[in-house]
Amino acid sequence: MNKSVISYGNLMNGFNYEKNPLKTLSLFNQMKLDHIEADLIIYLCVIKPLSQIGDNSMCESIIEKIPKSFLLDRQIQNSLVDMWGKTGYVDTAKEIFDTILSPDEISYAAMTNSYGLNGMGIQAIEMYHRVPSQLINEITNICVLNACSHSGLVDEARSVFNNIQQKTERIYTTMIDCLSRASLFEEAQKLIDQYEQNHSPVLTMYMSLLSGARNVTNSCLSQKVYDRMKKLFPDMKDPLISAAILLANVYASSGDIDKASDIRIHLHKSGARKKIGLSWTSVNGQIFEFRAHDQSHPRSNEIYEEGEKISKELFEHGHQHDSSWITRPLNQDETVASVLCGHSERLAIAWNFVANPNTSKIQITKNLRVYRATKLIAAIRQCEIIVRDANRIHHFLPNGQCSCNDYF
Repeated sequence: MNKSVISYGNLMNGFNYEKNPLKTLSLFNQMKLDHIEADLIIYLCVIKPLSQIGDNSMCESIIEKIPKSFLLDRQIQNSLVDMWGKTGYVDTAKEIFDTILSPDEISYAAMTNSYGLNGMGIQAIEMYHRVPSQLINEITNICVLNACSHSGLVDEARSVFNNIQQKTERIYTTMIDCLSRASLFEEAQKLIDQYEQNHSPVLTMYMSLLSGARNVTNSCLSQKVYDRMKKLFPDMKDPLISAAILLANVYASSGDIDKASDIRIHLHKSGARKKIGLSWTSVNGQIFEFRAHDQSHPRSNEIYEEGEKISKELFEHGHQHDSSWITRPLNQDETVASVLCGHSERLAIAWNFVANPNTSKIQITKNLRVYRATKLIAAIRQCEIIVRDANRIHHFLPNGQCSCNDYF
């Protein structure tokens, strides 16, 4: 094959579309070996997977290679604002935003989203109010509503929502998520009813309601929402599996072990499979990927030993493992602690401590929600742990605080 910058760009776009960041970055390294000079499009392709992985050191090592002339391009600047925000470095994102001579709607949305992802809801609202009216669009509105949702700023979200003239499906869904996180279930349901007067039902709206009910262990509402979802969306198998897992978690948390067990056994017999947990972390300049209960790492024994050590420390500090998140029956040789110790996030944390016992900062990106125990691990080990999960970024600090103010 005759390799060129165009062929590399096409391959990178393909891997980005498939959300395979490591392969995109591998191609970028191969380009250098082939002595092919990267153009602006290639750097745009490379910044995207850096945003997905969310590792500061890797971002810095590649960004320093971008020619200064490219750094003045607004597309590059917008992508860098987005990247640094998703990496947890909001101040760096803001510095780049301030260098953009003429910010466009993408610039404002990226900066607003950066604040929102990192639990800085007030700053997100302030940025939103700076956006010229002609540049406010659906994405900008969603970014600020999402920021309010993850910071518990319900009144501010209502104000923004009520002033939006063209309320789209995604805008309704984000507002419903905000209300559900704040346990305002009646108001959220009224908004769903309002939307459905003129539109077909939307599954994600009900998932937001169910997730909110799970957060406050409301088994009655959870069952009601789940039954409604089965009736409205009978053919949507994967989302209904996720909903059933949430429902089982609610029953387990409320102490109704029999109902939780019945749901899990039914899921297991039906062949349903939970989405595999994945976590990425950078150690000594190399990216490592961990799956739940992964044994592929050459130092797995050490990693699991460290995980057991962490579990013991958590127990000594009063932490109780939340068995409600275990979605299958335990085997005879398993305990709640041993199963939770094998979660991808815990393995990634353990590997960081195995490789660098005195590390002061750990950075992890994962595809599922973060676990509250990570907050206590950061305090016990006196280490900052930055975790980006499926929804936002958590900065767990050595003093026992989290950037989300426990608004999971």
